[in-house]
Amino acid sequence: MFEKHCRVCGIEVKKETEVKRFGKHFCNDEHANQFGAKIAEDERREEEYQKWHPRRDGCC
Repeated sequence: MFEKHCRVCGIEVKKETEVKRFGKHFCNDEHANQFGAKIAEDERREEEYQKWHPRRDGCC
């Protein structure tokens, strides 16, 4: 049985009307785009953090 929920709003998504991106299920294109924008922003923030806080070898 197919039971998936939109990653943005949480409503149940029907197999006939689902939008699948990034390996996730969404109820519409707008929510898929919002999720994609959030992922891109998270990646940008992580890159910025790594730029100013590089990993060092050792314990500290």
